[in-house]
Formats: sequence, structure tokens, C-alpha cells
Amino acid sequence: MTAQEIIELLGLAPLPQEGGFYRETYRAPLEIPESGLPGVYEGDRNVSTAIYFLITPDECSALHILPTDELFHFYAGDPVDMLLLYPDGRVANAALGVDLAAGQRPQALAPGDVWQGCRLRDGGEWALLGCTVAPGFDFRDFHVVTAEQVEELKQKFPSVANEIDRLTPNQR
Repeated sequence: MTAQEIIELLGLAPLPQEGGFYRETYRAPLEIPESGLPGVYEGDRNVSTAIYFLITPDECSALHILPTDELFHFYAGDPVDMLLLYPDGRVANAALGVDLAAGQRPQALAPGDVWQGCRLRDGGEWALLGCTVAPGFDFRDFHVVTAEQVEELKQKFPSVANEIDRLTPNQR
């Protein structure tokens, strides 16, 4: 099966700003009022949301940050490498895939307030993932890295400067 076939079969569309292809599959009908949420949120939020997310060699999940934890699920395809850049200077990597013996896992957590990005492992053709967010995703919470932030992140995390470049839309 090709990436294009999956896009058509699942009705995926380009994901604005971040890259890749997606379709929202679930939005909890229950809402949390703004008064019940931490101050970083503007407005009410659904309790949870879920999407299909497809990446290809030409389409990664660009570095971005959310105030909310995001749980990634691996469904099919080739392995995916995730980069996490923590505010305290820590760097973490996760490998999404089905080869458990090689350290890949079917789930990976991108904690809130941590820069995150992921891309298909070199040589791969596509990967179909799912992403679950609670409180539910809202584009008001989503911030893709800017050119200025790229330079700041490369200074703060020099050991992964090349990977930061690979996960930056205007530097791919």
C-alpha cells in the first residue's frame, strides 16, 4: 500500500503548519469550561480529541509545542523517530514502531510544554500514526517553531542542531 492510497482511503488532508496528513476521528462531546482549565488555555476545550496522522519522507511533524500532553500511537508503516526538547535542557528521543526488540514502541508521549517533532526514519516510505490529546486539541494552543526560535533551540541544544534543522519546515 502506498501513502497516497492511505490518504485516499482514510480521507486525510494536509495538516496546516505542522506537515503530514491528518483527519480528526474523535472529538469528545463533553467540554471543560475555561474556568476549569489552567490559565494557559483560552476558551472551553473538549475533554479529548484523536486524529489519524500520516508522515512521508517529504512530510514530517515540524517542531512545535503544545500546553497539553500528546500521546502518539503507531498503527502501520515504517519506524518514526521523535525528538523532545525539554525546558530544563534535557533531550529525549523516542522510536515509534513495532520492532520492540530494537527499542521501538507502539506509543510515545510528547509531554505538554516540551518542543516536539517527529520524522520517518531514513529509508522509510510512510508511517500511519494516531495522536490523542486531552484536553482536546485546539489550534489556539498550537505553536510551530519560528526561525528565531530555531536558532535559540540550536544554541540551547547543540548536540541535536542537525535534527532541529530536519524538523524545521523552512530548513527541510
